[in-house]
Amino acid sequence: MQVRKEDTFDPRIQLAFVLAVGGVAGFALGWHPEWLGLATTPEVGFLQIMFMMVGMGVYAGSSIWGMRLLWGRPWSLLARVGARVMATGYVAFAAAVMADVLGLGSQTWPNSAHFGPIQWWGMLAGEALMVAGLLMMYPYRFLLTKEEASHGETS
Repeated sequence: MQVRKEDTFDPRIQLAFVLAVGGVAGFALGWHPEWLGLATTPEVGFLQIMFMMVGMGVYAGSSIWGMRLLWGRPWSLLARVGARVMATGYVAFAAAVMADVLGLGSQTWPNSAHFGPIQWWGMLAGEALMVAGLLMMYPYRFLLTKEEASHGETS
């Protein structure tokens, strides 16, 4: 299957990609504000937690939107499950990052948030689920050669 230029040259796909990169940048700004000299306290503050949450939310939403546009036709069952796995990963990520704010972590509100190792592992588990969902959504038809597409895929 030949990939035509008009299949991938949709400005909405490019916008989704830019939003995803911006979401990752927002997450990185929340995770390490000292990279830009914005760290005001040595511990993780509420504003950092919000930057991480919003950044990863923008990343997840724009990734799902971009993959939907990249398919260009109805999703397969695997892609639909992948979107739900990615959304579930974001919920796990959000619960782990907001554990202290919600009163589930080792430090409860209004004390200063302590981003401990359990929250860190929960955040990584949520991100791993998001990556797994993203890989499940990827339209692998772009990787097929012309012969494989004619034998294995019906449009």
